[in-house]
Amino acid sequence: MQHKGLMLFQDGDYARFSADALKLLGFLRLRKSDRVVELGSGTGVICVLGSDTTGAAFTGVEQQERLVALAQKSAAYNRQQIRFVHADVRDAPDLLGRGTFTAAVTNPPFFTSGERSENTSAAQARHAQNGTLALFLSAAFQLLDNGGRLFMIYPAAELAELICSLRAYRLEPKRLRFVAAAPEKEAARVLVEAKKLGKAGLVVEPTILMQD
Repeated sequence: MQHKGLMLFQDGDYARFSADALKLLGFLRLRKSDRVVELGSGTGVICVLGSDTTGAAFTGVEQQERLVALAQKSAAYNRQQIRFVHADVRDAPDLLGRGTFTAAVTNPPFFTSGERSENTSAAQARHAQNGTLALFLSAAFQLLDNGGRLFMIYPAAELAELICSLRAYRLEPKRLRFVAAAPEKEAARVLVEAKKLGKAGLVVEPTILMQD
C-alpha cells in the first residue's frame, strides 16, 4: 500500500476500494482515544490505514462475507487489532451496542442511475436501493454516543438531499469539503463531517482535487 509496508488483500472478482475511500480517509479528524466504526468497510482500506495513521480503535461492518475475510487477513498480516464484523448495517447497533462509538465513517452505496456493474459484489457495494442512505444514517446515529461524529463522502449533486437526511437523523453537518476532478470542473463528491445532536454551524473548507 506504499505506507509503512502495510498490506491490503483484495480479490479481482469482488469489490475493491476506490479513490473515494482515500479522499474520505484524508478527511478524517480522529484522536487516539476515538472508538471508530466503519459502516460498509469493504476490504478494510480505511480501517487499516486509519488505524495506523490516527491510532484510533477501528471496527468494520460489512455484509459481504468474502470482503470481511479479506479485511481480517489484511489486519492479521499487518499485526493490527481491528475487528471486522460480517453483518448488515441495520443490525450493527444490536450487535455492537448503541452509543458505543465516538466516530463513524461511511462511503455508502449511492449510485441510483446508470448501468450496474456486471460484477455482483461491486454493484452491491456501489449501487443504492431505495432507503439505503436512511439505513446508514440511522445505524450511525444509534452507534454514536452523544456528540459523536460521522464522516462520509457522497455525490456533490445530491448535497441538498444529504443535508436534509442528516438533519432528519439528528446528525448536524459541521464541516464540508468538495472534491473536483480539476479546478475548472464542477465538484463530483462532497465530504461531510456531522455531529450527533450538534448545534447548527457549518464550515466549508477549500475544494480539493481528486488527484491530490
